[in-house]
Amino acid sequence: MSTLESVHLEITSYRYLPMQLLLSLCGMDIIYPDIIYHIDLKSTASFTRTNRPQKAMLYLIMAFVFQQSRLCKQRLSKVLTWTRNISSPVSSVATQRKHALSSILTSSLTAQSHCLHWDTSTPSKSTAKRHFSQKSPFEQPSVFDTEYERLRLRRNKHIRMHPDGHGKDILPGNYVIKKHPKTGQERKVILEHALGYFWALKELSLTDNKPILSNECIIPAAEAEKFPTLTGLHCLNDEIVNIPDFFTRNNLSKDATAQCTLVALSCKDFGAKLLPSWTKPFDEALRHGGDSHKYETVRITINEGRIAKLLSPLIVSGTRKNVPEEDHERTLLYYGDAGEMRDILRMHNIYTGYVFLVDGIGRVRWAGSGEGSEEEVQNMIDFARELTKPPQKFSRQSNKAGPRVGKKFPPQD
Repeated sequence: MSTLESVHLEITSYRYLPMQLLLSLCGMDIIYPDIIYHIDLKSTASFTRTNRPQKAMLYLIMAFVFQQSRLCKQRLSKVLTWTRNISSPVSSVATQRKHALSSILTSSLTAQSHCLHWDTSTPSKSTAKRHFSQKSPFEQPSVFDTEYERLRLRRNKHIRMHPDGHGKDILPGNYVIKKHPKTGQERKVILEHALGYFWALKELSLTDNKPILSNECIIPAAEAEKFPTLTGLHCLNDEIVNIPDFFTRNNLSKDATAQCTLVALSCKDFGAKLLPSWTKPFDEALRHGGDSHKYETVRITINEGRIAKLLSPLIVSGTRKNVPEEDHERTLLYYGDAGEMRDILRMHNIYTGYVFLVDGIGRVRWAGSGEGSEEEVQNMIDFARELTKPPQKFSRQSNKAGPRVGKKFPPQD
């Protein structure tokens, strides 16, 4: 039986591939989410009408079509199509298929997508056995891995995640590691696909609305990380500000102990209703004394999605009615994607509220979430006072003369 060159197709992104192209690849490669199975084409017998693909192959293709891995978010520039010439002799079908795929790859893909890469290897012996590769695309360096590593390093390492919550298992980009129950193989899965679309509500019941545990002590100044940057926030007094610069706008001396800011963030109404348990005691204890200029409370509401941007006039008017006028300049609204900032601060659950203590130069020194208990609120107030204490100055004291040693001789004339 005559042999042919084995054609390997390495598909690094699987989205938007038409069914017609997938069926044309039946006899060559099987593509399954997160795993690429390379099948060596050994003979023309695999292309005959009598040798149809096995049921397992069809099941894998159907599973791929329905799951549609989301590794690549870029749409292909053109629709990939392939037309098989049924009237051609069987011996030349494989060759036509290889040339058809070559023309498809060169004409239909742009230089930016890099979705399909194919190469031809040396001819091998004739055999009908299919070879399945166990190599995963995650083992190869890619743009996804580079971005994942960058986001992982930017996460605040001093924020304590609840041991019973899902936040400790969430990877940058809203992925989780899922292990196959039979093979034990691990792969990255989208958060909603792995835990369900209502995972956040379930987490609130497991953690008592506290996916982040309050720090038991102040984060050391040498290890504290700066509050993540977010631009284009709208004040209720019609100003556009950026954070964390807004927190340190009054600290002209750039002294870390000059002030302390309590930042209260929420994404939903349920989380906003939990924040007064933190902000109200903070204001009563610190913002009505002689050192009230050292303390400030900033409330931030994050509105993600295009609909929120369209409804921004209604959101602003409703917020102004519910917020006292003296707090308008310290109430910020944000419209847009804040996923990276939330990932850095480990705010994965958008249904609760979060609070942070920020020092005079914009560093996060304490964090908490949910509804504050009496002990947590008192610790927060004590930590805020400690952050505004001036550093102690150690003065060098002169050593006093000790007792005289030796015999005293009378002065000689």
